[in-house]
Amino acid sequence: MNELAGEQVAESSGTFPAQRVNPRAVAVMGEVGIDISGAVPKLFRLEDVARFDRIISFGCIAKATFPAPERLEEWLVADPSGHSLAVFRNVRDEIRARVEKLWRELNS
Repeated sequence: MNELAGEQVAESSGTFPAQRVNPRAVAVMGEVGIDISGAVPKLFRLEDVARFDRIISFGCIAKATFPAPERLEEWLVADPSGHSLAVFRNVRDEIRARVEKLWRELNS
């Protein structure tokens, strides 16, 4: 998103962040010119919700119990962990298409 965003800023965090970014994710993002090698997984904290206009979940947040369900959008995308580079590429491309659609929506 930050590649498209201009003044808008996207942040990434998770409910169960890994110790490091998956090397396969680093590799497939590098293939499209995005360097995430210095990224560090971060914990998503409910106290940060107010800072965000939109929260995208990859199926790991229960919308019914989320404090701002009107700002939560769930993208059910396969978890590529433990799979081949081809699976990582497919997931990368699916997320990119969704991000581009979201960017157009936010800027229309």
